[in-house]
Amino acid sequence: MNTEHLEYEWSETPPSIAIIEAIASLENCPSTELGPTHGIVLSDTIDPEALDRLVTTGESVSVAFSVGEYDVKLTEKMLLVRDT
Repeated sequence: MNTEHLEYEWSETPPSIAIIEAIASLENCPSTELGPTHGIVLSDTIDPEALDRLVTTGESVSVAFSVGEYDVKLTEKMLLVRDT
């Protein structure tokens, strides 16, 4: 099982971008190829802008969902992406 466990300052990197970059790293491809080549489209699962607003409020938050074959968990400072 492959996992990306990263810490972020969300004011510098939006959560939606971090998720795409982490999945691209696990897929070993550029993030621009996730949708066309791998069929992984974040917006098919969750509203990226709403997710960014929720996670960057500065409040304690935990969000978990699946994107394609990946489980994603976000907190106010951490991103965990794991293939299932």
